[in-house]
Amino acid sequence: MQVISLLRRIATLLIFSVAVFIPIYSQNNTRSMLDADTSSVLAVAQMISDTFGAPVDLVAEFIAQAKKLEIREGIPATAFIGIAILESTGFTSYLYQNARNPFGMRATAPWRGATFVMWHEGRDAPFRKYSTPAEAVRDFNRFLESRKWFRDALACSPSDVDCFLDGLVANPDKQEPGYATDPGWGDKIRRIIAKYHLETLVTN
Repeated sequence: MQVISLLRRIATLLIFSVAVFIPIYSQNNTRSMLDADTSSVLAVAQMISDTFGAPVDLVAEFIAQAKKLEIREGIPATAFIGIAILESTGFTSYLYQNARNPFGMRATAPWRGATFVMWHEGRDAPFRKYSTPAEAVRDFNRFLESRKWFRDALACSPSDVDCFLDGLVANPDKQEPGYATDPGWGDKIRRIIAKYHLETLVTN
């Protein structure tokens, strides 16, 4: 009986140690990966700021949040940042200035958060309003996950940006609307990635 009791105590201690250690290791590992790449984040943020005039710290924070999402969900940060630059004119668009919305996300159902109304395509239209870059990044990811026609994009490797962008473009053959109807949209993102060296932000 004493042996069994001792074994139970050891098993309990092992379970407790694993439960505590794994989250701590995961957090520290994520933090170290981001810290190791701080110089490239700041360099890219500075280039974007120099071109468009957006505050460097604001751009750097968005990049950091996109990289965290890549580590957590396997979504290519490079693509997210490129899309945000294009859709928000380098984080300086009227919508971004007033709603911190870098992806042009409309406030359609099931959105129940804050909104910002502006003139769009001939009428007043509500757009999603965010408080932080983290909120914008997470919501865009949830939006992609909620649409079945983005499954191809979400199945891509985090390092395969071309695959991800191709999966977001409208596909008439599959009758999938996609994120962008412009057939040249993906190439625009690729040019942005090359121009601002976003490939240096890839997390290994």
